[in-house]
Amino acid sequence: MHYSIHRHDHLLQMQFSINRRLLRNNCLFFLITLCFLQLFFISIKYNTRQVTNNLQLYVKKQNETYSKQQDHHFKYLQSKYYSVQCTLLYEDDQDEIKHALTLLSNKTYLKLIDDKYYNITKEQCKNYKLQRFNYPYHINDEQNKNFPIAFTILMHEHVEVFERLLRMIYRPQNYYCIHVDNGTSVDVYNGVKNIVQCFDNVILVSKREQVVYATFSRLQADINCMNDLFKYPHWKYLLNMANTELPLKTNNELVKILKIYRGFNDIEGRWKTRNPHRTQYRWETIPTGNTDQQLTIKKTDRMKKPPPSHIEIVKGSAYGAFSRQFVEFVLTSSIAKELLEWSRDTYSPDEHYWSSLNFNTHIHAPGSYKAKDDPTKWTARFVNWGDRNCNGTIVRGICVLSTVDLALLANRRELFANKFSLNRDPIVYQCLEELIMNRSLINLPLVDAAYYRQMPFLQRM
Repeated sequence: MHYSIHRHDHLLQMQFSINRRLLRNNCLFFLITLCFLQLFFISIKYNTRQVTNNLQLYVKKQNETYSKQQDHHFKYLQSKYYSVQCTLLYEDDQDEIKHALTLLSNKTYLKLIDDKYYNITKEQCKNYKLQRFNYPYHINDEQNKNFPIAFTILMHEHVEVFERLLRMIYRPQNYYCIHVDNGTSVDVYNGVKNIVQCFDNVILVSKREQVVYATFSRLQADINCMNDLFKYPHWKYLLNMANTELPLKTNNELVKILKIYRGFNDIEGRWKTRNPHRTQYRWETIPTGNTDQQLTIKKTDRMKKPPPSHIEIVKGSAYGAFSRQFVEFVLTSSIAKELLEWSRDTYSPDEHYWSSLNFNTHIHAPGSYKAKDDPTKWTARFVNWGDRNCNGTIVRGICVLSTVDLALLANRRELFANKFSLNRDPIVYQCLEELIMNRSLINLPLVDAAYYRQMPFLQRM
């Protein structure tokens, strides 16, 4: 009996000893395995880090090489950046305005990029669009591809001014015709030509005019571009611009506003404040210097015949938002052509031609205004006429807008503002570029949609 108990105890001790050894061995195996796993993961992490570092180093070297190439190609095309807070300027912060004006006060005229430096080759176009034109930003506009807009831009100097304007309004679905004055320098023309070659939807006008202020040549230049743009069948509206203007709306906002206008023209017209001497007498272009390049306009004593088709002359603006159907009427209608020919020897015909076609209801121009009265609103252009509340200089009666005007410009309902001077005030350019780009990145609702729906030319008469 005692032997049996002793044997049983011995067997239990042996089993316990074996289990203890197994447990110890298992623990040792687990610890060894864990160490190996840790070493394995440390090795992977180290190798991954090395690969990442190598990749980052490679990308950095590639970017440095690419940047050096770009500096070599476009080192003269860098606009000066001013250390201002545009947000504060838009909020009319007086301290920031003083700071900005101090930066601008160093020189009366600030040097622009030399026109001859825009010697971009066709092979450099891809790099130019990526580096100088921020092309990815411009092509991110899917929602507006079915509503292309046509633009005409008239210019005679400063390629940099043209480049910065085009950069603000460019979209790949739109169409752009550039009229470079026939009297401009070779460097300006070649610089614009070099930029235009990089874009399939930007063209140089096929027939150039030597534009003289207040003469028929200004109107003809726009019509030449209209002829060229009408060959492209898809655009809905045409907006004509000068090189010294800047947009107050993003392309997305332009599309929303023009959709509200549903084919009606946004053209200024004033029956009550006309200038009869501009169209009752014949005007002629005369030289002012020793060469034919220096011209001006002078009134003669010869009276003109009345306008054709019983048209009454209406005072307006050289700029507008024209529906495609209206442009077709301008280019093909016998009435429009007769009025154009009649306007050839008038003063500043671009300021009565569009409005007279649009406001004489009996000629039935597409998208025209249906009432013979003075509309109180139009949105194609903001212009500050005269010296009242002008913070900049005055050129031909128009106040040149400046940094001090940014708080005003931020909330204007017009599509564009006229005019600006890059060599006098580059900060207003810089801040408007920043504002348009920031707004373009966000598809915001059109806050003032109700305002545009109440435009007089949209009301049923």
